[in-house]
Amino acid sequence: MKRIVVFLFLVTIALHSRPATFVVTSNADAGAGTLREAIIAANANGTAEVDYIHFNISGAARADVSISLATELPVLTSKIIIDGTTQPTALLGNANIKVAIVRGGTDFFSGLRLDNASEIEIYGLSFSNFKSDPLGAVDENKAGIYLYNSKNIIIGAPLKPNCFNNNFAGILSPFVIPRFDNVNIKITSNIFGLGENGLLSQPNQAGIDISFLTDGSIGGDLVDEGNLFGSNTRVGIALGGAATGIKITNNRIGLNINSLLVKSTSATGIIINGETAAPLIKNNIIGGQLVGIYLDYVNGGFKLEGNDIGTNQLGTFDFGNATGVHVRFCNKGMIGGDDLSQGNNIAYNATGVLLEIAYPISMLKNSFYCNSAAITFKNLPEGKSIAQSRIQQISSNAVSGTFVSYGKVELFYTDSCPDCQGKTWFATVLADVNGNWNYSGPVTGKVTCMGTNTDGATSTFSKPLIISASAAIAGVVCGETTGSISVPVYDASVFEWYNAANVLVGRDRVLTGVGAGNYYLKAGQLGACDVTSAVFTIDGSSNGINDSQKVIVNEYCGSGDGSITKIIVANNLTRIWYNASNEVVSTADDLIGVKEGIYYFRAGTGNCEVRSNNYTVGNTIITYKARTVNQIPETCGNKNGSVTITAYETEKPNRFEWFDEQGNLVSDQENLKDYPAGKYKLIGYGDTGCENTVGEFEILTSQSPTIDYSSFRQYISCDGKTISTTGLIINGTSSPYTFKWQDEDGNTVSTLLNISGVEKGKYTLFVTDKNDCVVNGETIDFSQLISSALEVPNAISPNGDGVNDYWEIKGVQNYPLGDFSIFARDGSRVFYSKGYAKPFNGFFNGKTLPTGVYYYVIDLKTSCGVQSGSLTILR
Repeated sequence: MKRIVVFLFLVTIALHSRPATFVVTSNADAGAGTLREAIIAANANGTAEVDYIHFNISGAARADVSISLATELPVLTSKIIIDGTTQPTALLGNANIKVAIVRGGTDFFSGLRLDNASEIEIYGLSFSNFKSDPLGAVDENKAGIYLYNSKNIIIGAPLKPNCFNNNFAGILSPFVIPRFDNVNIKITSNIFGLGENGLLSQPNQAGIDISFLTDGSIGGDLVDEGNLFGSNTRVGIALGGAATGIKITNNRIGLNINSLLVKSTSATGIIINGETAAPLIKNNIIGGQLVGIYLDYVNGGFKLEGNDIGTNQLGTFDFGNATGVHVRFCNKGMIGGDDLSQGNNIAYNATGVLLEIAYPISMLKNSFYCNSAAITFKNLPEGKSIAQSRIQQISSNAVSGTFVSYGKVELFYTDSCPDCQGKTWFATVLADVNGNWNYSGPVTGKVTCMGTNTDGATSTFSKPLIISASAAIAGVVCGETTGSISVPVYDASVFEWYNAANVLVGRDRVLTGVGAGNYYLKAGQLGACDVTSAVFTIDGSSNGINDSQKVIVNEYCGSGDGSITKIIVANNLTRIWYNASNEVVSTADDLIGVKEGIYYFRAGTGNCEVRSNNYTVGNTIITYKARTVNQIPETCGNKNGSVTITAYETEKPNRFEWFDEQGNLVSDQENLKDYPAGKYKLIGYGDTGCENTVGEFEILTSQSPTIDYSSFRQYISCDGKTISTTGLIINGTSSPYTFKWQDEDGNTVSTLLNISGVEKGKYTLFVTDKNDCVVNGETIDFSQLISSALEVPNAISPNGDGVNDYWEIKGVQNYPLGDFSIFARDGSRVFYSKGYAKPFNGFFNGKTLPTGVYYYVIDLKTSCGVQSGSLTILR
């Protein structure tokens, strides 16, 4: 059990490892029994156990329990609980806030400072007048409680609140670089910007301004854990660089303890930024702010659930903000939820929700009412759009309309305010693949809808829309009351037509049976959400024919499918259509299935017959022509040619017919594949009956290679065992080629064009081109070649007598690649020949060589090796 220690007895200060309770008995700034000495003692007692600072200050007035500081208190370390509720007397107007800590003098500092601290709890204190130097830097700002890089901190609890007023900030952790983290900070049941009794406005600039918060809770799951934020002039709650695990719940912002509005029209209730933040903002009441909730660059997926923004929990009070929710630069988030209990009440704001460069943001099962504008979109991200869900039909037991494919549509009963906002959700339906949706069930009030696309982006509410520019007006015929006005209208179930004297003249969607004059339409739902059209004029001098919305469709390629439709005739007079030759062509309202030409109609009978204008139906010719074609020739006679059309100069036909040179139909496909060489013609056909020649194309033949034997030579080795060839040439344009020599048994003996060093026998050359076409060469019988060894003379007499003038070597023709050299006795070479095409005649460089003995070297470049010997020249 902890001991009670009075500072007059300093016995326990030396006991650093045991928990202790230090009691503040003096409201002085410093000295024995003061809060300053208690903090010094608690810090000195170590952090192994939790130390307590309690209060027992005597006195009967507010000043007696107010501690005025001239300088900053010592920085708190860890494991300290400061509990002002232990003060016996309650002199500050709140039974649970009992000790005031006030900045005195002119220095700027914070009330309590927590640097790198953990496991600190603070209860029952009031902090005021902790201002910042107006000329100081951001990291020099001051607060009632200043946090830096701290964790596991509790500030306030039910029946143990703190109060923060007239400070720069109630609780502050500034946004400074390098970054630090505040982890597991819990702030509950406190009062910000009001007196201790929660009534009198005593604003801070900021209630809570904490940077780099992780796993933080402001408020709590229980109602009495929520904080009360009165008239803070800049912000109620600001979290900069926020991370994960943020919960802001059950707080009241802009109100006093009696839930009456304390306006702060230049302040923001809650502002959060942090790229990975995914805050849960739930069950808060926010009113009287410039912006209720501002989420900036929060991309972890925020959730706003069960909040009352601009009103109280019953939705009966006007606590309107200028903007209820402002979402900026966020790429996902949910306002409301799939469960009705997750919906927010967003009411009485100038703008309910403002989405700025934010997509997709979902808004489900919320209640919007009496905002000047429910939802506003500002600068959607590039390439993004949000379609509007539209109501086309409303009855007592069904609602139907259009949206995007597979979109989710929520139906609401509207409020009584003029902007037609969805106050009470009653159904959710899904659009089909074409975007059509339908609700079947009781409809008991005015209806609006909003849609959420498959990305999760929600539109604003639908409301009556009159497209005045698309009105179809039929004038009066023959002075009768046959005028009519038809105009597209959406999201309306009640229609009221008025004349120029503002007299109601019709209640149907289409105004009919009226005379010449000016008319306008009011459309809405049971007297609410009304919109008014432009003024429409029915011409009394017209012929009663309105062709402003006419549609003329030309015939295609002479197919006789032209038409003239959507011409309105007053009083639905019977029409007779004529061509340019005044021949009757139709008695229907719309002229259908006619050829190119000029047409008109007459309507009415007797003394009341009117004639239309002339209308021209043209003849649209569509020419199908290929622009890009890939043609592949036939190869090897395999009927494998093709014609592939990859692009058209005009639109693409939807039916095809290919014909050969003889006019035979050979294919009904768009492209030809695996066809023989030849000329082909393609005819294209369209749905409109147009047909023409797309193009004429030729499939060529790729020529196979040929083997040229004109320079072919065959040789046998000196030992008569192997043969070689030279001089084979391949002619053609389909290279590269591959080669294969096969024997009579089909065995491959060489893959070269000319063989070398192959045993004697019968061989056939096969040549394959790049198209895999194979050409078979002649079968050549090398088995009859007879070896002829060289017969090398050892003397010549080059004297011009025609006898033995040349060094004639027999069998030399079999060695075309051989090297033949003759050397003098001194080693100089006096003759050289490759293949020995021209025999040696005893001359060197044009001069006769002297009589004597010379030496020859013959390298046959075969397995026969090198031969050498002497050669004598005789004169």
